[in-house]
Amino acid sequence: MPAYLITGDDERLISAQLTDLVDQLVGDADRASVYESYDFAEVQADDRDAAVAQVVNAAQTQSLFADFRVVVARHIDTTPLNTDPLVVYLRAPAEQCHLVLTAGGRIPKALNDALKKSGTTMFETTPPSKRRELVEWYKTKFVEAGLKIDAVALEEVAEWLGQDSARLPGLLEVLASTYGTKQRLTYDDVSPFLGDAGHVQPWDLTDAIDGGDTANALFMLRRMLGSGEFHPFQILSVLHNHYTKAMRLDGSGATNAVEAMQFIGSRSDFQGRKYLELSRSLGSKKTFDAVQLLARADRNMRGATGLDNELVLEVLVARLSRLLPARASRKPARKTTSKR
Repeated sequence: MPAYLITGDDERLISAQLTDLVDQLVGDADRASVYESYDFAEVQADDRDAAVAQVVNAAQTQSLFADFRVVVARHIDTTPLNTDPLVVYLRAPAEQCHLVLTAGGRIPKALNDALKKSGTTMFETTPPSKRRELVEWYKTKFVEAGLKIDAVALEEVAEWLGQDSARLPGLLEVLASTYGTKQRLTYDDVSPFLGDAGHVQPWDLTDAIDGGDTANALFMLRRMLGSGEFHPFQILSVLHNHYTKAMRLDGSGATNAVEAMQFIGSRSDFQGRKYLELSRSLGSKKTFDAVQLLARADRNMRGATGLDNELVLEVLVARLSRLLPARASRKPARKTTSKR
């Protein structure tokens, strides 16, 4: 079976492509029986030789319950990393294994050459710079997500996102959950999710909160409210769903992104990793504190105190963002327009 290499300069896009590919390869088989995943970025330098050996061994070992295996090795661009065993393996890859590799940077030349010679299927997630190619690239992503979109709507998406394609997985997920996969999306269907000047997406708010950036979190909140496209109770629901996922992972025993995906009901290992990190950062006490803050805000917005709903949300967001320490490096609030 062929090997697969997923590359790009944005982890979210790599993760989205990996999720789709693994779903296709596993199909109806029992995932626990055929799927194994390794992440070299999470392995200490002294243990990476053993990790590479584990990947090769897994690829060469027949599954007891199926006639194929899917073995994923993330971040093969991690340095230092001795990829010689992978080069040797690719000279005579096992027929029963789909080996999937991901890299966000340059990989060793010997490994790159071995991948090409073995007929590896390549997925490049970085969008092209030329306009016509960029539109076609976005069209391919919609097709891969099982979504139908007309030409006018596709042009608008390409115009709005441009090279900032990191927002694409979130947009595809929202559109799929809203409209399903049978309807052909038009400009009127897509445009509410693209927004206009002053509009931000829900993850802009939650990312700022998770980063402990109170000022930016409040800035994003006010822009969401000011755009007129988010009702206060919609924002409260966004925050409730965000912390519910972290709560599901608290004490779950999940140790990696794949296990986390199952607990939060997501197909994205990027989300699995994101919420596993959030759950670990918060811990049980702060997760409980967040849920308590959300419950109190819900009561207050339903008339418990008579305070304005926007004020209640500002207090809530400020308190949630202070549950975690501010990250050492964070981006300033960005100006967002409909044309990117």
